[in-house]
Amino acid sequence: MRLYISGKKAWNSTFSAENGDAIYVAQSPKKIFGRTTTIKRVVPSYAYTWGSKETYGTSDNVAQFAWKTFRSARLRIRNKEVKTRSFFRKKGWHVHGRWMLGTGIPELRLNNDSRTLVARYHPKGQQEFFTAKVSKPFLEIMSGWKGITDEIVVSFVYIEKLVEDD
Repeated sequence: MRLYISGKKAWNSTFSAENGDAIYVAQSPKKIFGRTTTIKRVVPSYAYTWGSKETYGTSDNVAQFAWKTFRSARLRIRNKEVKTRSFFRKKGWHVHGRWMLGTGIPELRLNNDSRTLVARYHPKGQQEFFTAKVSKPFLEIMSGWKGITDEIVVSFVYIEKLVEDD
């Protein structure tokens, strides 16, 4: 599964499916203090008008980060508030894996001996074989991990913001 990212900053972008449908929207309004990043899942709804179909989207809050200057950010995921320290542990990410940042291409891998690849970010997109056309940057989620897509997107947006701030 590929989620194409509309902007240069993951925390202020739309994540879209290969067909162009928006799946997630991350918004982080610019503020000096009290900055909050909100990640919403887009739920499509359709309206039919005399033979044509129009798509409208509603959204569900997936997560919200309240960024702090001198403390850890607060994370609200699925209406439950958790400390980022407990969601992102030094020995791993939640129960599933850990983002590996040292290779230049962020990868989420299981935090066990197998180190199975869960997701990978492609910051420069991908060039088509016979043309010079390059796709938008995308987050690739490996098959078998779609059940935790929300957590993958939330953790990706968070680590991208931390990397940008450093």
